[in-house]
Amino acid sequence: MNTVYNPLTGQWERVDDLVRPYPVIARDTRLVAVNDTMAFVPTLSTNSTMVQTDIFGNSDGSRANIGIAVGSTNADIVIPDPWRIRRFIVVCQRSASGSTNVAITCSVWGRLLAPDGTPAAGWRWLTQSSDSAFNASLPIRFVLPSSLAGVFGFDQYRIVFRRDTDSTPAPELSLIRVYAEF
Repeated sequence: MNTVYNPLTGQWERVDDLVRPYPVIARDTRLVAVNDTMAFVPTLSTNSTMVQTDIFGNSDGSRANIGIAVGSTNADIVIPDPWRIRRFIVVCQRSASGSTNVAITCSVWGRLLAPDGTPAAGWRWLTQSSDSAFNASLPIRFVLPSSLAGVFGFDQYRIVFRRDTDSTPAPELSLIRVYAEF
């Protein structure tokens, strides 16, 4: 049996899992982006940068994937409350890479926008996740970040992929789904 202090009643109260469980943080998870039309090869690189291949196969570092649209600054997927995002879950299919084991890394970058839509100071690296280096054709899942620490708080996000170790053939990513946890 555990007891916790309830500041609303000013009393110490008994907590047990059946009668009075601990409070649970309500989480809202939404599918926010899908790319099931085009496969692409992730950028070959050992370091994460915002100009690597994004979830739609683009490598334009000024392009936002998910966020608000203000002034002339747009995003591929516009949502009204990107600042509330706590975590991204990216699921995709990777193709085989011959006999070479290749790791794929997914990174999230965020940026703030001024009231007129001008990016405030460029992109800020937030988190990354890598799959194990292998050579098979399998689905992969990235959880960014792996543990919750609070909301990201940015106006726009860019999700990019890179591969480390070159191979023939290079692995392609397809059937990409991006879920945002609020």
